[in-house]
Amino acid sequence: MDIKRKLSPWLLACGWAVLLGLAAYLPSFWSARSMDIAVYWEAGTRMRLGAVDLYAEPTDPENDIGLYIYPPLFAALMAPLTWLPRGFGYAAWAMMQWLIAVGAFVVTGRMVGLHASLRSMTGLGSLTSAAGQEDSKGASFALPLLVAVFGAAWTNFSEGQVNFLLVLFVAAGLWQLEAGRTIRGGLLLAAAAHLKVIPIVLLLVLLAQRRFKAAGAMFVGCSALWLAPLVWTVPAHGVVDGVARNIELTREYADSIVSPRVKSQSPDDVGGVRAPNNSLGAVVNRYLGNDQRLATSLKQRSPLLFSAPEPLRKWGGFGLGCLLFAAALLLAWRRSGQRNARNAAAGLALLSAALGNLLFWPHHLALLLLVLGPLLAAAETPRLRRIAWALCIAVLALCFVPMIDNEGGWLVWVQVLGTPTLCVLAVFAVVWITFMRRGIAGDSLPPILPPDDKTDTRNSVA
Repeated sequence: MDIKRKLSPWLLACGWAVLLGLAAYLPSFWSARSMDIAVYWEAGTRMRLGAVDLYAEPTDPENDIGLYIYPPLFAALMAPLTWLPRGFGYAAWAMMQWLIAVGAFVVTGRMVGLHASLRSMTGLGSLTSAAGQEDSKGASFALPLLVAVFGAAWTNFSEGQVNFLLVLFVAAGLWQLEAGRTIRGGLLLAAAAHLKVIPIVLLLVLLAQRRFKAAGAMFVGCSALWLAPLVWTVPAHGVVDGVARNIELTREYADSIVSPRVKSQSPDDVGGVRAPNNSLGAVVNRYLGNDQRLATSLKQRSPLLFSAPEPLRKWGGFGLGCLLFAAALLLAWRRSGQRNARNAAAGLALLSAALGNLLFWPHHLALLLLVLGPLLAAAETPRLRRIAWALCIAVLALCFVPMIDNEGGWLVWVQVLGTPTLCVLAVFAVVWITFMRRGIAGDSLPPILPPDDKTDTRNSVA
């Protein structure tokens, strides 16, 4: 075994150990400052008490972030933790963050057909026993992925975010569809769409791939999971009022969260001391917007080039996202017969929808698991493996390393100029081109006859 394969499990285990140490520190970190976990805690508490005022202004003194902006399902999932004292609940969520991230890696491997164990995907298999071929494959697959999304894991953990849970639901749903478990796969994809609305675009991907039963299962799953808040509203209000409260939640979400954002279509949130908003709309506004902050640590204001007409500033990023989404649908339609290409198309569609959204923060780059995973699984040549590794290193270097500078230095300008967004677009382009090429997926059935027409027609028994 070469030195790279020997080092892979060690490096992988070290990376997970660092994230585990961060998870152990998080409860005290969250208690000392207001992070997204405080929003979720208040939403879970409100859901547990009957889902009253779920989308109202925060009243929890620990929540300085703002409104709860997700559909009701996540608040319903978060509610049981709020039975615990806050410190214990924070500790439980911190450990769950680590377990969810590990699970997302393992299930992504299963999604692309790699039957690697939990031990091999965390590097522990090769460290605690004789390194088998499967252990080596698992570490070689997971290590570049961890390099690419290590920063996303760090930011998700630091804020108590839910993006790895979203990736886990999507990867598990796609895996179950590949295994022929249509109902289970559709329900998991529906859960992702209820966790955050954006994964609803996967319904169009399934239709483009002519997987109509899967699309139907996802639609039915979305309808069924709409009833999830009844677990909390019925005990608190009774059957009739509980159902009415569940219906009212949908109206409140549409009126208080969705409608104002759609009408404003203004990606002017630069993200405080964190990296600036990396959505396509935000980058367009930084270059073409009129007197917009570039970053909280900089005095300079937009435009970086010139002030464009308002329709272009308002809808330019969204239009680019739509073009990327159309490209992902084209891939889904053209390569529906290849496993890796099918999964890559779903990941690209989800990534394009996230890029076209008003906000695209570094923690959203957890979605790259669903894009780079299929690429690594299809990398059967040394050249393609080198390209995949280069993309993973580029994501770490261009999307996360600049975040260490919050004082207005040149690394802040890397973010302001949209370099992270360009890096993600480069990943999109390479993955899309790779899978649009014929025969690249490497998972088609072998031909019945050898391709060189030199089949031996003699009776081998005779």
